[in-house]
Amino acid sequence: MSVEPELPPADFRIAAPGTTMIWGRLDGYKIERGCIGEVEDLLVHYSWEGRPQRIYLFCVGCGSPDVDFDLAAYRAIFPLGVGKAVEFPRRVDQWHWSNRIEVVDTETLHLPLGAVDAYVVQSETRGLDNPFHARNRIWFAPTIGWNVRLQYQDSRGVSYAWQAIEFKPPVAH
Repeated sequence: MSVEPELPPADFRIAAPGTTMIWGRLDGYKIERGCIGEVEDLLVHYSWEGRPQRIYLFCVGCGSPDVDFDLAAYRAIFPLGVGKAVEFPRRVDQWHWSNRIEVVDTETLHLPLGAVDAYVVQSETRGLDNPFHARNRIWFAPTIGWNVRLQYQDSRGVSYAWQAIEFKPPVAH
């Protein structure tokens, strides 16, 4: 039986802007690349396969410019700690969802980049006036400052899993 790591509470911290990352799908189908950018409050900018992206960690869909959600409620997930949870409404145009984010465990992952201690975060989105439902299981490594594994499944039958292969810090000039 494996012993899960005891991690100290983790404040919001993202890898340095310019950190590059390589990810692989767990089914071996695809490898993709990204680069971590600047942070505005808790909104993280990054690029994925050359396309600009925005994300609030653990909240799928919250980074889109047309989304309205309770940022103060989301902010309360930090510092991360097992058992901590937040729930908040989210709206896009006429559609409404309920989001719940919970830190459910810690785990040491053995990835191509080495052993990494991570918080395991469960993130769910449920449509309140639509049938959409999505569930994510996300492994966040405080020592790296980014997610290192992701499993996604939604009510449309879409599912996938990715994990980090490599992170490279920016080159100092």
